[in-house]
Amino acid sequence: MTSRLSLARRIVTSYVLMALVVAGLFSLTVIVAVDYTEDYYAAQYMGKQLDDYLAEIDTGKPFQLDQDQLLFIRGADGQPPLPDWLGEVAPGFREAERGGKEHHVLAREHGGMLFVLVQNQEEFEDRENMLRAIVVAAFFLSLVAAWALGQLMTRRVIAPVIRLSGQVQQREQLLADAPPLAADYAPDEVGRLAAAFDATLGRLRQALERERFFTSDVSHELRTPLMVIASSCDLMLARGLADGGQEIQVRRIRGACTEMQELVETFLRLARASGEEIEEGDVALGQMAAEEVARLQPEAAARGLELCLVDEGSDDARHPASLLRAVLSNLLRNALHYTDRGFVRLVLRRGGFSVIDSGAGIPQDQHESVFRPVVRGDASRGDGLGLGRCRVARIWQRQGWRIRLDSRAEGGCEFRVDFLPG
Repeated sequence: MTSRLSLARRIVTSYVLMALVVAGLFSLTVIVAVDYTEDYYAAQYMGKQLDDYLAEIDTGKPFQLDQDQLLFIRGADGQPPLPDWLGEVAPGFREAERGGKEHHVLAREHGGMLFVLVQNQEEFEDRENMLRAIVVAAFFLSLVAAWALGQLMTRRVIAPVIRLSGQVQQREQLLADAPPLAADYAPDEVGRLAAAFDATLGRLRQALERERFFTSDVSHELRTPLMVIASSCDLMLARGLADGGQEIQVRRIRGACTEMQELVETFLRLARASGEEIEEGDVALGQMAAEEVARLQPEAAARGLELCLVDEGSDDARHPASLLRAVLSNLLRNALHYTDRGFVRLVLRRGGFSVIDSGAGIPQDQHESVFRPVVRGDASRGDGLGLGRCRVARIWQRQGWRIRLDSRAEGGCEFRVDFLPG
């Protein structure tokens, strides 16, 4: 149970539990010691008094009992019988109750008779009850003091951990020139934890730098051959081709080259992004949506699917062309890829759009992981589009967009993208 509590609560709980055990044992020891001491000294005191009384009785001298004492004699002629509240009296020391009050009873055989000395211990009992009340009050005060001390010590102990947690969560720690964390802490457990974070963040920064350089370099290197392919296709189309089939193939190559150039541009933008700024737009959603639907119409027709664009009131907000095209293209291709029959709709609305299909849908337990790069769709449909969805996730995270996946009651699913935050 304590493992579910925060570190601060665990420290305070430990203080209180320790006080509970220590103060509880101490209080119990005090109470037991008081009871034992009471019986021991009462027995010693009454024994000495009874010895004096018996000595005076043997010599025939009169004796005077204390005000709070009674003496009963069993076996002597003319003496009244023992009262019922004493019960079965045997030689020795014990306690008896009379009228709700405790009495000490000491019985001793002497000269063939049983002498029973009874002493009212009401006064001592009052002092004993007061002592017990003080012990109980001290017990609860020790718990309160342990809680307060735990709170105070928690602030002092947890403060470096909270500070370290805040430093680790700052985005600046991923920058190459970020100062080391361990330098601000003493060489204790928190210092070692900070050093471990330094090592981990260092490896993470190196991995991010390698990824950024790799993506940037590859994108730069691909630009030149893609421009050569595109210009060659344009030249061949400008000169004209006698064979109509060859012209169709060249146009397909040109279209694929254009798509690759846009993909390279997307990778370049993602590689150069620091993660803080949101790019300004240069194209409206309606224009880009119409182009993508027109471009994918042949693929939808080949699959026997209805691909349509529905405008429910799109706005004129501008978005980065390459990033918006990457999101639209991936979501539409994904819907076409996993829809056997029916339709795929691109629905435009103010502040966003939705891609709706009538396919098999995605199980509810996979909704959260659908944008991870290692997640694939149905294996029977080929390689899937896992990496494309990952790229979409990176784009909407960078731009501050929101994307949500919902299953439709009629079948299929809906990917909903909202540009406006909140």
